[in-house]
Amino acid sequence: MAGNEKPLGAETDFVKGDFDNMVMLGNPLLDSMLQMMIALGAEVWTGQQRLKIVERLLTTKGKVTTDMIENYAPTPEEKAQWAKERQAMVDRVYSVLAHTNKDARAFTSTHLNIDKR
Repeated sequence: MAGNEKPLGAETDFVKGDFDNMVMLGNPLLDSMLQMMIALGAEVWTGQQRLKIVERLLTTKGKVTTDMIENYAPTPEEKAQWAKERQAMVDRVYSVLAHTNKDARAFTSTHLNIDKR
């Protein structure tokens, strides 16, 4: 290499994308709301998983401490069951985002949509 050229690979400067300013759903508010819903879903699942650990510790040890919760290692069977339960929650909560309705109208529409069931 001559002079100040940098080698290609991990040593090159990181080029940040402009993802913070992207609008994926046509409206930045919708993007923010979807991001919030996904974050809330992750928080709910984390709480449910933690509760499962507390219940397991109470059943097997008769007591629970924060350290016991933080250091808990689930069995392969528990991991598999949790994965099924997590997927079921995702399906219940987020499947509505896949629904489409070509006859849908804005809430403020004056057109009656009663007979379109």
